[in-house]
Amino acid sequence: MKIEIPLPTIDEQLANVFEVGTNAGIKQLKANLLAPRLPGQSEVDESQYPRTHLLRENEGWEAPHADIVGAYFRHFQDAFPQYNTDAKMAALLGVSSDRRVREYKQGRINVPYGIWRRFLALTGRVPQDITPVLAFMG
Repeated sequence: MKIEIPLPTIDEQLANVFEVGTNAGIKQLKANLLAPRLPGQSEVDESQYPRTHLLRENEGWEAPHADIVGAYFRHFQDAFPQYNTDAKMAALLGVSSDRRVREYKQGRINVPYGIWRRFLALTGRVPQDITPVLAFMG
């Protein structure tokens, strides 16, 4: 007696992995809409600074002023004690070290677009970017 176990092809397995990942992403995006609403930072008067740090890179984004970075980061750290150190902020943002976070706050180094955009999305200041799939190219 020969036992045969039908297995999906690699392409079918990859399609399944993609579908599961996409559905998990959709679930997370919907959960994001239920995040608590917190008051904004009050450390700096944002009307005194350009709003270009909220734009997408292809829309004219410019790195935020150090005052904005510091105010946003400190406000976030006050609201979320689990990220109350620069080392914890660095880990959250995927930054190499707490020193780099301090350099961003002090304006010694501009926050790169990807890191800043991630922070803005984490804090609900901008929507998350969704990249369209143009084709599945084996």
